[in-house]
Amino acid sequence: MANADRIINLLHEAKAQPAGAERERFLAEACGDDVALKEQIVSLLEAVSSEADSNFLKNPSRVRETVVVTEKAGDKIGRYKLLQQIGEGGCGVVYMAEQEEPVRRRVALKVIKLGMDTKSVIARFEAERQALALMDHPHIAKVLDAGATETGRPYFVMELVRGIKITDFCDQNQLSTEERLKLFMEVCQAVQHAHQKGIIHRDIKPSNILVTSQDGVPVPKVIDFGIAKATTDQRLTDKTVFTAFEQFIGTPAYMSPEQAEMSALDIDTRSDIYSLGVLLYELLTGSPPFDQKELLAAGLDRMRRIIREEEPPRPSTRLSTLAAAVSTATAHQRHTEPPKLVHLVRGDLDWIAMKCLEKDRARRYETANALAMDIRRHLDCEPVVARPPSPLYEFQKTVRRHKFGFAAATALVLVLLLGILISTWQAVRAKKAENLAKDRLAETEQARAEAEAVSAFMSEVFQSPDPTRDGRRNIQVAELLDRAAKKLDTELADQPRRKAALQGRLGHTYAALGLYREAIPLLENVRDYELATFGREHSNTLVTLRSLASFYHEAGRRQEALKLGEEVLMLHRKALGPEHPQTLQAMSALSASYDDAGRKDESLTLGEEALALCRKVLGMEHPYTLDVMNTVARSYHGVGRRHEALKMAEEILTLRRQVNGPEHPHTLTAMNNLASYYFNAGRQDEALKLQEEALALRRKVVGPEHPNTLTAMGNLTGIYSAAGRHSEALKLQAEALALCRKVLGPEHPETIWAMWGLANCYRVAGRKDEGMKLSEETVALSRKVLGPEHPDTLGAMNELATSYRASGRADEALKLYEELLPLRRKVLGPEHPDTLLAIKNLATSYRQAGRRDEALKLREELLALRRKVLGPEHPDTLWAMISLAGIYREAGRTNEAITLGQSGLEVFGRISGPTNANTLNAMTELAISYQVADRIAEAIRLEEESLRLKRQHLPPAHSMTIESIENLAKCYDKANRQSEAEALRQEARQLKTDNAARQRQKPAELEKAPK
Repeated sequence: MANADRIINLLHEAKAQPAGAERERFLAEACGDDVALKEQIVSLLEAVSSEADSNFLKNPSRVRETVVVTEKAGDKIGRYKLLQQIGEGGCGVVYMAEQEEPVRRRVALKVIKLGMDTKSVIARFEAERQALALMDHPHIAKVLDAGATETGRPYFVMELVRGIKITDFCDQNQLSTEERLKLFMEVCQAVQHAHQKGIIHRDIKPSNILVTSQDGVPVPKVIDFGIAKATTDQRLTDKTVFTAFEQFIGTPAYMSPEQAEMSALDIDTRSDIYSLGVLLYELLTGSPPFDQKELLAAGLDRMRRIIREEEPPRPSTRLSTLAAAVSTATAHQRHTEPPKLVHLVRGDLDWIAMKCLEKDRARRYETANALAMDIRRHLDCEPVVARPPSPLYEFQKTVRRHKFGFAAATALVLVLLLGILISTWQAVRAKKAENLAKDRLAETEQARAEAEAVSAFMSEVFQSPDPTRDGRRNIQVAELLDRAAKKLDTELADQPRRKAALQGRLGHTYAALGLYREAIPLLENVRDYELATFGREHSNTLVTLRSLASFYHEAGRRQEALKLGEEVLMLHRKALGPEHPQTLQAMSALSASYDDAGRKDESLTLGEEALALCRKVLGMEHPYTLDVMNTVARSYHGVGRRHEALKMAEEILTLRRQVNGPEHPHTLTAMNNLASYYFNAGRQDEALKLQEEALALRRKVVGPEHPNTLTAMGNLTGIYSAAGRHSEALKLQAEALALCRKVLGPEHPETIWAMWGLANCYRVAGRKDEGMKLSEETVALSRKVLGPEHPDTLGAMNELATSYRASGRADEALKLYEELLPLRRKVLGPEHPDTLLAIKNLATSYRQAGRRDEALKLREELLALRRKVLGPEHPDTLWAMISLAGIYREAGRTNEAITLGQSGLEVFGRISGPTNANTLNAMTELAISYQVADRIAEAIRLEEESLRLKRQHLPPAHSMTIESIENLAKCYDKANRQSEAEALRQEARQLKTDNAARQRQKPAELEKAPK
């Protein structure tokens, strides 16, 4: 690469040449074959052409700073390592890069070319990112980061989309016209989502819409949202057109007339509608309305005039005039023949495309959604809005939809010759058509006005502050939303439609922040307006009702959520059909509500039905399919099919990372769920690692007070407790409970769950009185809020009974366990893991109370159930054997105790190894049975081996080691080896004394943890 001094010298010499052909000849001779050098000189010449940079050449150091250093694979930009170049356009060069911290992931990194003020670009983009952060759509690639290289060039980091541009995808896969239209409608929905957030793309073209195939289903992804606006905040003039035009505006063939005008006219969402029209035109015909090469060859003025003034041919006309070879290839790529393709496009699709391409933006579709709806009307053989509906036109549409019925009707009319009736019917249809046209025109005008009002209002509310002022770089969104909600009641009181639209948008924004209680009143107002205006089965009403049921659920109003969810599913099936994606969403939501209400079987049945339909209709990787998989995994876990739940949760996390990326909220939820399943399966290390990672990402992505963050805190607390990290568990759970009460309210189900968790932390930390008091409060509140038979209420009862037993209040514990077991059998079924736990706890209490026969009966039942449910070699089954052996021994059934103990020890040793804690405990239990049966030699041999292994693999003062020492001492007594027995007893006493001293020296933070 040329050095900076040479570039400076060439720049001075080129500047001295007259602009035009002479300067071009000079550059050709001076640069020779070095194309990169020539491009740098041209870029620098453009940079010094403006008045603001008139002193540019007087400062050679500034020129050196401006010289581009070409990036290559292996270079690092910030925290990103460049892997390979994957694209280049007028705006810059795109690389695949790897982010190395705080998480490792692949991203797309775009480095912007020369000619821009880095500080102002970055400042504008930082403000733009505040609005971009509100976008969350499956067909929009997110912008993740922005910054500047060491040479001062701005770069942007985006979600890496592994796909090809939409036109190439359609051609390579020979998608039919109908399939292309359905794909295009998804693009329109993504653009509509952005427009509702106040974001205009400004550079929609095939290379900014990438498509991948997921289980045979094409999934489009719109990229580069927000970059165009961030890089073109200044108004364009003829002086800046060459730099701005080539670098930022994008491809001329997709540019709207108002963009080409470069006047004071503001660019709005209808500019994107024009670009969508160009894309639609190309999907239909194989080329855009104006040829890109011809536009560039025409020169700037001629090109602008073409875009502003010349009318392109209709798509069907373009197709009919193609050369024979091109026409055949184009039709083949659309899986049809040339005459059929022209016929398919002629009419509706001509009108739709040309309406998008209107020079006067007031005549285009007002919204991307209106464009998508017109395409849907075409596919459904309904009249489209894009042309004035004449009676003949509507009649043709009706005939096409009902051709068999009209064939019979036509035959009947011909037979009866009722011409007068036909004329009358046509007159009525004409009148209806006229009324329909008026209604649709009014609706379109109203939609346009509504879109403008929403855009203006949201722009005012979310106006970014100066990112450098007072050191603040983030919008305080919640405060702005509160202010916006209050403004609505005063400023739009006489405009109910606009008010409802804005209330809906604000409500969903509240929900995105986890503020469901604040969102509900806004959505209830929208519901009331839509019910009165549209009725219960209108698509707008259905969407609102589905969202409202979800908000009720998240806010803890579970009964209302369940009742509304049942109504929503019934309405969706009736209005949209059983396989519509929104119907499938409603099924998934209701399945989750059933699960939370303890109706596990209903939840699983509905969830499995929804999952089968999602896989059939949408494919394995569709976001709806993944949502339903999560619901089904919960149901599997809820009914005790935990291995299936864990396997599905692992599959979900893998798919979420592929589809949504590593930091998407859905991915974090999948991490959280899988960590819980790992923990319940005994895979503690995996659970701990995954849950800590999930909590750190939750705090980063959604904030420390978001409900999802609180759930992650509670889950990590349980894992800390199980790992013996009690002080960390208690501190974290106390923090979680305080935040739950603040954010969700004192009676929210998640708050109750947090109380339960903290009570358990108190008990494990030895603060039994505090734990028991909080457990009692939890049970009372759970019975009130959730009901006396809710699974969470039963869990709180179990926790309280455990606290009673640990505090020596055995009678109260036994009474509560007796109440709990029949409830769990009734609610969860006799084979559910929680039911088996209730049997075990009650059997233990009976045994401690001396009610041996009742304990023995329950222990026999427990062993039979665990063999059936878990299998004969599961650790829980083996412990059921060892525990039953102990009761047999106490009941004098020594031979049965020894038989069970030997079987349990043999399997433990084989599957867990001789030094596993389970194996060592089984050895001690069997040794005790040998001792009771006066098989002293066998008892001594087994206990000596057990003690030797425990001393090698456990801490010296471990309770299991002390137990073996005391048991061996008893065996030595029976064998008349008193001196050895006494030595062991002294050792045991000393170890107990050491343990007591350590207990008195617990860390201060454990005793002083917040309450």
